[in-house]
Amino acid sequence: MNISFFRWLRTRFDLVHDMADPADIVANVEDGMSFRGTNLWVLMFAILVASVGLNVNSTAVIIGAMLISPLMGPIVGIGFGAATVEVDLVRRGLKNLFIAAGISLLVSTLYFRLTPLTDAGSELLARTQPTAWDVLIALFGGAAGAVGLTRRSRGNTIPGVAIATALMPPLCTAGYGLATAHWSYLFGALYLFFINSVFISLATFLVARILPLPHHTFVSRQRAQRVQLAVWAVALLTGGPSVYLAARIVQRTVFAHNAQQFVDEQLNLPGTFVVTRRIEADTRTINVLLTGETLTRAQLSKARNELARYRLPNAQLTVRQGLAQLDSVDAQTMRNSVLEDVRSRNEQTLAGYDARLAQLQQVLTQAGQPALTGLPAASALLREVQVEHPTVRQLGLSRLVQPAADSLRADTTVVVAVRTARPLPVAEQQRLRQWLTLRAGGKRAVELLLNPALDK
Repeated sequence: MNISFFRWLRTRFDLVHDMADPADIVANVEDGMSFRGTNLWVLMFAILVASVGLNVNSTAVIIGAMLISPLMGPIVGIGFGAATVEVDLVRRGLKNLFIAAGISLLVSTLYFRLTPLTDAGSELLARTQPTAWDVLIALFGGAAGAVGLTRRSRGNTIPGVAIATALMPPLCTAGYGLATAHWSYLFGALYLFFINSVFISLATFLVARILPLPHHTFVSRQRAQRVQLAVWAVALLTGGPSVYLAARIVQRTVFAHNAQQFVDEQLNLPGTFVVTRRIEADTRTINVLLTGETLTRAQLSKARNELARYRLPNAQLTVRQGLAQLDSVDAQTMRNSVLEDVRSRNEQTLAGYDARLAQLQQVLTQAGQPALTGLPAASALLREVQVEHPTVRQLGLSRLVQPAADSLRADTTVVVAVRTARPLPVAEQQRLRQWLTLRAGGKRAVELLLNPALDK
């Protein structure tokens, strides 16, 4: 039973049966690594598209830039070369990655120096501080990309990984920081780019080591051992800091979450409002500006005693009360918070528009139903009309709703549009209009629109 179950698991999760030919995989990896000609132009255009998207705070434009960006190529090449002991592939991957990153930084810096829009939107600010989720996205996304790259049919895996791992926006954000002398933006965005690159390369290395791919062979056994030791040393040097960085990011994320919860529950009291909150995980400080009713020393002491319950035992809490304590850092924090609120409200507004549009489409779909017009469907009504008026060729139904004014109820007019082979006499038009009104039950006004002379 156990043997059959494990055999079923092995068959279900097998990665070999649809694996592409190793020569084709290597060719795909090498094609994506080169930055000359087409790839170089596509890279520069993608940089400009991403920069514009960040500049105007457009998520759709940024996603488009990530789709056309070729930055994944050298990163995947580094991990693949390390796994297959292809030293030349690793060397070329590192060289091309530095070239691509340098070009991206240069072009985005030039763009942000020339653009008249200099404000940092929420999309740009989101790329200045990596979180634990960025590490997980880069690791799992890189693994998915490596699996997709080694398949005979890659499908939509690679574009999806390009969107998820987001390599281009951090470089453009770094260009913004360099152009506007916001050094925290520059180093924070480069840090995020480094995190993504390292973990994508590490995930590619791990996947390629699992797959039955041929490794580079050396004439000298001693040289082969030295190269393999060097490759593993590079992998460990890459993986070691990656684990450290991931652990640090997780610690910062947990501290920030706990601090946010502490401020919301212990300092956001009735009559007292939190104006700004500055949470620094590296220094384990919580700096809060309050307004409204002033908290007493006893209340502040009680709040500090609650820090340990929120797993913040060594955190340093600073509480400033009154708008007179507002400083420039608070102003910047408030500005960022407003931008985030605007972005959130815009998303909610768009979602509301989509829901309203769906409702209107449903109303239009149901406009020809008898319950709304009092008449049968247009096709059935056309057959009935043609019995008395054979010159009618086409018929359409719609409703015209006049909004209510003051205490009056809204009026609904049923509009019947017909096309005829020849103009109808006035008497026949009057007879058709009266018949439609009676057919609708006599409770709704019916407006007849005629479009004669369809056929000459």
